[in-house]
Amino acid sequence: MDDINIILASYPGLGRVRLCECNSVHISIGPVTINLAPEAFSQMAVLIRNAMEQFTEIAEAKGSARGPLRAFEPQHSRFTN
Repeated sequence: MDDINIILASYPGLGRVRLCECNSVHISIGPVTINLAPEAFSQMAVLIRNAMEQFTEIAEAKGSARGPLRAFEPQHSRFTN
């Protein structure tokens, strides 16, 4: 993976995910960056997806007025300025 420096995803006010030439995926949320091998990144994505599914079920069971997917609406992040 020579000369690779690609932003895979970005969410203003929250962070970004970047693939670099060192064969790592860098996940930056505010001031924190996690560096993962591509395989670990893939496993983490499955982990987060499973957690979101559980979160949605719990929120629906409690009859949440906000709803778990409201987090995807643009808003000021409590993690970054």
